[in-house]
Amino acid sequence: MDSSHIRSVQPLVNLDRDSDDSNGGGDRDSLLGSIVGLLEMARVAPRRSSFKSTDTLRLLSFTGHSTLVAIHVALLAVWSWGLEHNLVFSLESQSIASFVMTAIVTTFGTVYSALLVFISQTLAMRRSLQMDQTLTATHDTTAAWAGVASAAFNIWQQRAVLASFTGVLSAFLYLGNILLLHITISSLFSLATFESYREVPVRTQGLPAYNWPHNFTAYSWDHNLRHVIAPMREYASGALYLLPSIIRSHTTLGLHEGTLYDVLDRTDFSAKGNATVNATGFNITCGFIPDAGLSVRGTLAKWPEVSRWFVTLNEHTIDVIRPTQPGIIVMLRAWQQSVVLYSTIPIIDSRDNHAPLVSVTPPMETSVSSVHIIRCSQSLVNQTAIVDAQTRQIIAVDNDIKKNSSAWLAYADPPGTTFPPDPNNTMSGNFFIDQWAEWYWAMPPSNFPRNVPIDWGTNDDFISVAEQYLIEKLNLRPANQGYPPSNVTLHELENALSIVSASMFWTRHIPPVQGAFQESYVKNPPYQFTTVREVQNAPYLLQGHATVTEVFNQVHLELSIIAIASGLAVSIALMLLSLPYSRYRVIKEPNDVKIDGTGLLHAIWLYRNHPELERLLEQVEYPTDESLREAGMVRTRLAAGQHVHRYRRFQLFEMVDM
Repeated sequence: MDSSHIRSVQPLVNLDRDSDDSNGGGDRDSLLGSIVGLLEMARVAPRRSSFKSTDTLRLLSFTGHSTLVAIHVALLAVWSWGLEHNLVFSLESQSIASFVMTAIVTTFGTVYSALLVFISQTLAMRRSLQMDQTLTATHDTTAAWAGVASAAFNIWQQRAVLASFTGVLSAFLYLGNILLLHITISSLFSLATFESYREVPVRTQGLPAYNWPHNFTAYSWDHNLRHVIAPMREYASGALYLLPSIIRSHTTLGLHEGTLYDVLDRTDFSAKGNATVNATGFNITCGFIPDAGLSVRGTLAKWPEVSRWFVTLNEHTIDVIRPTQPGIIVMLRAWQQSVVLYSTIPIIDSRDNHAPLVSVTPPMETSVSSVHIIRCSQSLVNQTAIVDAQTRQIIAVDNDIKKNSSAWLAYADPPGTTFPPDPNNTMSGNFFIDQWAEWYWAMPPSNFPRNVPIDWGTNDDFISVAEQYLIEKLNLRPANQGYPPSNVTLHELENALSIVSASMFWTRHIPPVQGAFQESYVKNPPYQFTTVREVQNAPYLLQGHATVTEVFNQVHLELSIIAIASGLAVSIALMLLSLPYSRYRVIKEPNDVKIDGTGLLHAIWLYRNHPELERLLEQVEYPTDESLREAGMVRTRLAAGQHVHRYRRFQLFEMVDM
């Protein structure tokens, strides 16, 4: 060692009161005398608190570190089951909940980690005082526990004088993990926004219905029953003028292709959500009328517009066909809750089979020499629709009735069909809808001619608005003069008729267009005129109920798996690092002293009770860290008696106090 730094002839502290020191020796003696006097004030050994005993601190250390590990294991289980999501807050209280949660977690982490550091630091100090090691090792270990930066600095100082690398590194790792624990604990919880659901009952408007007379069952179909239905047919003639615009619309509430769905009667939703409502599909099934006994015969008149062909079945006239251009499908009549259509274009099924053709005798001037005569019935299909609670528009519908294939079969009435119809025993439970053929027959005319007239000014024969829709929907010849189709598929025709029927009943709650069909003649007795104004009660919509699954935003507690895993690793590391302090035991000698720390007062007390240090420690002229640490490379056990070992970096020798 360099002699310029250490002079072995002078002790660190001169306790000789009689010596004369020109540089303030009197003041130093006075200060030292005061300290000695204060230390001598308490001669009786105080009773040590059980809380401060080493055994209690060891138990607290093991319990505290084990509990920390257990907490993180429990949090891992909570995260795996998602139990933390049960703690839900409203979006309005998110800021308050976030502040309270952060404050609680941060406070807990700070207090808990401070207690762990206090316990581990105290145990480390006592262990260091009881170990037989150099003064420099005790100094480095004590200084390292002052903080992470101090521990890192003392690790760096081990490069010059290697005294206690393991002890300093242990303190650095422990305090560093405590720092990480602060980060992980504060990052454990967060508030995440999620979509919550609640069921809200709402009223709906469903299928149309009509208030029939109280004595409705007393009527007979052949006489007064038709008279009851006649005003409603005239009402339909005016209301159904809107049918083309309804069919072409994609935003009509309550109507979706061939389906009518219940419309929510409430629009004051502040949150988004979906509702499950009842829906009804209008399924149309068409079959051919067997050609046996079926004929179409007529005579050509001088003026083609007045020519007529009578459709007869088993010598009974069904109706009359007027001159019709090729490539269209036209209604012939309503017949016992079904409609009869004739087509001047071939209709094939999914197997390319044609329905039987009926010859037109004589052929029409329009080159039509044969027609299909088919009969179509309607059946209702129960469906369920999902609608948006705000827009009330349909999102999806199950049990879709749209057909992708059909096969030609002879017509048969649907199960439950009765004729004459009984209002109290209907197929669908809604007599108003069962009479769909009557309402279809009441379709108002369009501006599209049945036949290409010779004189447009005198033409008064137009197809209905429903038949015009079929021409456009199926892209028939009048709508496609360039590339007219050679045939029509049966399932496409049935799908189009389904849309027409659903749209027809959707418009039944709309008042008639002003001036449209204000007067008509009732064919059946009592042969009188009736007007639309005589219909006192318009159709109404059936009321129902639905449940809206309202979606709204809330926040719930969210655990971070990264913070949990990191905190668990840190907790295990802290427990392992604390084991040397909590498990360390030393065999106490009879004259061992009990000291709780290494502060300034403790250092003075230790120096006073170890007078041999004055002879062992060499005087340092310049008290730099390096010089003092080199001078402190003397082995001793500060909590023990007078037996001291002195250790130099390059030599080892023993000194025994006599």
